[in-house]
Amino acid sequence: MTRVQSMAMMMLLCVLTADVVTATPEITSLSDFTLTEAEQERVLDLFQATREKISPDGTLELTYDFETEDRSLGDDWFPSPAVRSAEVRWSRNYEGISEGVSGGVIISDSGQWFHDAVWQPDVRVEATYVSFLGGSRGDLVAAVFAWGKSLRQRVGSNLGTQLVRISGTKAVGGMGKAPVICYEEHTKFGFELKNGSFSSLLNGYAKHQSDSKKLLKKLDSGQVGFIWRGTINGIVPKLKITGKIDIAWAAQQIPSLQKRIEAHQKK
Repeated sequence: MTRVQSMAMMMLLCVLTADVVTATPEITSLSDFTLTEAEQERVLDLFQATREKISPDGTLELTYDFETEDRSLGDDWFPSPAVRSAEVRWSRNYEGISEGVSGGVIISDSGQWFHDAVWQPDVRVEATYVSFLGGSRGDLVAAVFAWGKSLRQRVGSNLGTQLVRISGTKAVGGMGKAPVICYEEHTKFGFELKNGSFSSLLNGYAKHQSDSKKLLKKLDSGQVGFIWRGTINGIVPKLKITGKIDIAWAAQQIPSLQKRIEAHQKK
């Protein structure tokens, strides 16, 4: 290649590089993006909850009253309780009836059950659990937030009394004592994840709290659900999820929302 040809090639590369830089739009944060009324309705249409509310900033509240045994409520969860399974399923006939409970979703043995939606790390889960067995040492019934590749990063609230780091379906460290599971005791528990801090909830109040970087390593948007292990056989009659939906995930389900986000990012 002659010197003239070399100079011509360098000039061409400079032009191509400039074109690429010019063609790349400035990406703005979605933190200032708000949903229109129509988009809020479209987001609510993604779910089958008993009661649903949403605000323009994407804060979503979903209440599931599984006691109604409305089978469509299970469509928002995987695995679906409609699938015959020993680990998670709808109660049958008089099964699951105890004082104050007339039915719901039964969990047993060892398993996991997650909600379909992806949430920002700003979410609260509150649930009721009633056991049909007395517990044993090491039992785990945890409300969980999971994120990262294959949802491998997991932190949970073990019936509210213990904050646990979870590997697979096993607790591998945490704060507080493991719960003592009592026959037909109604336990109201859950968790709150907010401002980079995770709290286990018992009867609506924080029991343990941690903002440990090790516990919440590379915290990102993720999914909520339940993980259980041990001598477990009980029922979840109702639960509520309140938090900020991941707008990027919602846009994947709603093409018109995706188009408006792309236009917003180019501003």
